[in-house]
Amino acid sequence: MASAQYLSSPHSGDLQALKGLAIAGSLWNAGSMTTAYRLLPSIYPSVQTSRELATKQWAFYYQALSKTVPVTDLATILICSGLAYVERKKNKAALGWKLWATAASIMPFGWVWVWTLMLEPSNRLLSISEAQESVVDEKEPEPLKAISLLKEFNSLMGVRMLFPWVVGGLALWASLNE
Repeated sequence: MASAQYLSSPHSGDLQALKGLAIAGSLWNAGSMTTAYRLLPSIYPSVQTSRELATKQWAFYYQALSKTVPVTDLATILICSGLAYVERKKNKAALGWKLWATAASIMPFGWVWVWTLMLEPSNRLLSISEAQESVVDEKEPEPLKAISLLKEFNSLMGVRMLFPWVVGGLALWASLNE
């Protein structure tokens, strides 16, 4: 439980605001990724008529998330790290700083997941959406290749979106654990 002295300090409101930003940032990203994950299957049928159009629809989601997710992830990492530092200085034995530190350390694993597993299908889908035929496997019919790449990306996104959900849960737990 927070002491009365801590609650009356001039910086306690700043910490509460930062805690709110950490929670909101991670859950915003989690929600954005979940929305894309849930909406992606709705474009599968359009692959049969135009794989370029279907992959352009996918590219819209991909590019929107690529502009917002990394910045929000980085801000969340920095805020959680700072809160872990402040909480640890207050009480090394407390659970709060450990939760903030764990939250900060989990978020980069999402980036590693993207760089190691999601980049190849993403680049191939972007190439198809830009109609660069050289990247398409000639052995497989065009619509099947596009649909398999879309499904591969979506299954990888199913795991990727878990990282910010876990971070948001940890941040919420840490903020309630005062």
